Amino acid sequence: MRSSISKEERLEIKKKTNKNMIYLAIGSMIMLFLGLSSGYYIAKTGPVWVSINVPEEFFISTGIIILSSITFFIALRFAKKGKFQLLPVFMIITLILGLLFVKFQRDGWKYMKSKGMYLSDAVKIDGLINNKDVEYGVDYTVFMNDNELKYVDGVFYDKRDEYNSIPLYPSVGADNVASSWMYMLTGLHLVHLLGGIISLIVVTIKSLLKKYNENDIVGIQVSSIYWHFLDFLWLSLLLLLYFVG
Repeated sequence: MRSSISKEERLEIKKKTNKNMIYLAIGSMIMLFLGLSSGYYIAKTGPVWVSINVPEEFFISTGIIILSSITFFIALRFAKKGKFQLLPVFMIITLILGLLFVKFQRDGWKYMKSKGMYLSDAVKIDGLINNKDVEYGVDYTVFMNDNELKYVDGVFYDKRDEYNSIPLYPSVGADNVASSWMYMLTGLHLVHLLGGIISLIVVTIKSLLKKYNENDIVGIQVSSIYWHFLDFLWLSLLLLLYFVG
């Protein structure tokens, strides 16, 4: 005989299955970004490293994604309390903030490009990067064998060389792998975030159509878990780029 499964049991199975799937996806992403972060750290210890200051736009986007996590948390709280009339309001706000995050990420890349920092390029550091007017120590810094260099009158010196007695080179040629890493790390995060944006759209539409009830908010919970992880992941990447780069 076929055993009957109650509606509550089906919902519980659905909840566990969906959560396990998102946790598996998150675990895979953690492994991916841990590997890339290790590669980034190792690359910095190479012979020459052009350290790029994190664009201001990335800090603005950080504030935005943190705020979006807060509004999503509030939305989920209302759903758990059965206050579904307020759910669409906070989901729409969360979605708008998510799109604003994407906008400022794009602005950050545009700023990097305006400073001559491209995805992959061999550059010659001589006060200019790809003939773009940038300020040494403000827009970028050069490291040699993990030691910071100073730039004085067109010549690089070891920062520990107090009297500038040993010039290194009039210019330093290097592959600007720092910009490549920054584009790759932030770009991969954005690719995964677009999946989060799609989930926000789905949850927002369903909330507007009143598809959720007190017994079934699994979709909101799973989307919330993923979005909060993306927030945490971005904060981790920003700290890596700021303190290691």
